[in-house]
Amino acid sequence: MLATLVLQDKVTIFAVIAGYLILLMSIGVVFRHFSSDTSDYFRAGGKAAWWLIGGSVFMQGFSAWVFTGGAGAAFRVGWSVPLMVGATVVGFITLASFSGPWFRQMRCITACDLVRLRFGVAMEQFFAYLGLFTQPIYGGVQIYGLAIFTSILLGVDIYLTIVVLGIVVVFYAAISGAWAVMAADFIKALVLIPITILLTAICLWKVGGIAGLFAAIDHAGLAAAFSPVKSAETLATIEGITPGKFTLGFYLAWYVNVVLLANSFTNGGRYLGSKDGRSARNAALLGGALYLFGLLIWFIPPMVARILIPDQILTMPLKNPAEGAYAGIAVFLLPPGLVGLVLVGMCAATMSSLDASLNAAAGNITENIYPAACRLVGLTPWTGRARLILAKLITLFCAAGVITVAIIMAKAGKTGVFDILIDVMGTLAAPISVPMVLGLFVRRVSLTATFASIGTGFAVSLSIFLAPHVSNATPWLFQYQVLAIVVVSLVTFFGVRALTKPAEATLEMEQEFFSRRNRPVDFEAETGGANDNRQLRVIGAFGAALGLGVLLLLIPSSSAGHAWKICAVSFSTLGIGLMMMWLGRKGD
Repeated sequence: MLATLVLQDKVTIFAVIAGYLILLMSIGVVFRHFSSDTSDYFRAGGKAAWWLIGGSVFMQGFSAWVFTGGAGAAFRVGWSVPLMVGATVVGFITLASFSGPWFRQMRCITACDLVRLRFGVAMEQFFAYLGLFTQPIYGGVQIYGLAIFTSILLGVDIYLTIVVLGIVVVFYAAISGAWAVMAADFIKALVLIPITILLTAICLWKVGGIAGLFAAIDHAGLAAAFSPVKSAETLATIEGITPGKFTLGFYLAWYVNVVLLANSFTNGGRYLGSKDGRSARNAALLGGALYLFGLLIWFIPPMVARILIPDQILTMPLKNPAEGAYAGIAVFLLPPGLVGLVLVGMCAATMSSLDASLNAAAGNITENIYPAACRLVGLTPWTGRARLILAKLITLFCAAGVITVAIIMAKAGKTGVFDILIDVMGTLAAPISVPMVLGLFVRRVSLTATFASIGTGFAVSLSIFLAPHVSNATPWLFQYQVLAIVVVSLVTFFGVRALTKPAEATLEMEQEFFSRRNRPVDFEAETGGANDNRQLRVIGAFGAALGLGVLLLLIPSSSAGHAWKICAVSFSTLGIGLMMMWLGRKGD
């Protein structure tokens, strides 16, 4: 039923999506002159304004999972999902408190550079090659999460959806690198925020406001199912939810896992492009504030869908129908043109995670794997313009890997996106994060202690993950898995550290690392050439163009009676774009 409603005006929806994708590709063309070397290409030369990085890390902090797997979970368990997603806000707070500024003050180009500075070449190479495996998985999960339901709602082949999205991302990411990635992320936020606010406001209006929502939840007999913290008895009554999730133990494990990952060296690359430590702190604060606002509004629509149209959602032609709850309620309440913008917002969320992953993966290969491989065989690595061209070619290679993984997931397609994310984070993130966070604080650490901590953590993680697949063992609950990995990694780290003495070269490396960590960046002396006003003008112009483009949605006959909704989205985006252009001109 819902798919039929969408396709009644499929021309408008496809026009909206096509226009948006063209806009993103034009960003790559405009920003291609911002990059003259790999420092520009992978970290914007350390010149990006704090608001640009803040908007980018906000968009990179989630993907279409929020509107598919997350929305599906909210459809079933209500307020538990915002509470769970709140872990990312805590992660941003800790980043703003210490690690974000520290990462920028390391004066590195890639995340693997951070690892080398702290732990040496061997650990740098380990993480660079590990990224060849993990980055396609993360990217594949993100793009697959979007394709699983848009292909049904729009009547488009799922594999075609994956390939088209991948090609658009690689176009602007490959041409212009970090500058285009961050600019595109900021523009995506200008799409996502207004349309999600509008949909949430309409949902609340339909049920009589916040008080009406709580009353409707009680009237529908969902008070227990929607309670933030679940008991084992309540979980047993909720179909499609794995036992153990959304309990106190689950939240503790989830928050620990997310905060560790947020402050890990492997996540620090997001802040290397900021102008200085203060700019990195402000970027993290902006990202956290936007995420806090987002989690308060993102999950109300699927909960309202559970109240207003539960039968239509559960009969959607998806393998996991609840994952279509967000799109379903949008179809129910919005005209087709704005439904197209909702799908564009979902595309934006996925693309922001994907383009950042591509840029980071290409950076690790170009700046870390390639030079080391050249030294190994006695060749001189390319530099300057030749290295920049190589970086663009490697970005294409990484995109092909992500698209391939997404297609493989689409073919398998038996596990929900929510569960895929839990499995990936539980198996891969925790073993890496523990020593990578400890390295920011603990001194006199031998390389043996770091490798041993990662190795034992991986051994425990893989054993827990594989046991149910090779035997009759009962799968571990997420919280027990994370607890086991973190405890084993911590005990191994400090135990081996106590038993081994770091070499003199390791101590010298530590001294350099902590010296950089604590030394503020003097932007004018070390980098110079600020272009903040140019950033404001160019990105503001894209925002204004986007706002004007949304007004075109008034033309289709299917928009009759919905003019105020379209104007609300258009004028908010247009206003922000014009304000940025004005500030950029005023600052010259």
